[in-house]
Amino acid sequence: MQTLHGKIFVVAGGTGNVGAFIVRALLERGATVAVPSRSAQSLTTLRAYLSSHVGEADLDRLHTFVGIVGEESGTEKLREQITDVVGSPDAVVATLGGFIPAPSLLDATTDDLQRVLDAFLLAHFVVARTFLPDLKERGGTYVFINGPLAFEPWKGSEAGLVSTVTAAQHMLFRSLAQELEDSAARVVELVNYAFIREKRTQPSSPLPGEDVGAYVAHLVSGDADLIHGKSIHLKSPEQLKEIDIVSE
Repeated sequence: MQTLHGKIFVVAGGTGNVGAFIVRALLERGATVAVPSRSAQSLTTLRAYLSSHVGEADLDRLHTFVGIVGEESGTEKLREQITDVVGSPDAVVATLGGFIPAPSLLDATTDDLQRVLDAFLLAHFVVARTFLPDLKERGGTYVFINGPLAFEPWKGSEAGLVSTVTAAQHMLFRSLAQELEDSAARVVELVNYAFIREKRTQPSSPLPGEDVGAYVAHLVSGDADLIHGKSIHLKSPEQLKEIDIVSE
């Protein structure tokens, strides 16, 4: 297990199902982790989940902030608070959005589309626009977490809007990676294929949530310094072995 002692990470969306596994992995490896959320209750629930999986010393390195993630003024205020309390982050992980069912595309309304845009694309854009300028100057890693719906719609599901918007999110990642290719920042996308609900890996999942956390920890470590502009589709525990990580 690689060490991340002395490193500071922000996990936007860290209270979510995927985010909780990422926060857990970073804490287990010695990092200081800042998690913003608009919901104080969600932060309390995250801390309760982590208390069952990490030690007290690890939990002491978790810093939570209540604020509006995904809106420009609120996210900027959170960035300032995080910097004042824990310092400038070495990396930011954005795992934003969630499964939002909507009617079929032909039956969906513009309000349905706006709801999905706000949860995914706009939230990712605002968080990236807030944190990447500093990483561009100082150096650091920015990780977009995306899902397979961005690359292949699920036939017969109510996820057409999610597929459409997360496909645009993928292009946002690619465009930013190209824009920053000569800067000190590294921009990476991790496409998560694990099925996680209520912070638990589901029986039908092709890999455990712990593997997603471990892979993200690898991406923000010094071991991945040369990775930039790559979209990594994490589908199997075998992919951890390829980078000399033992699946947990």
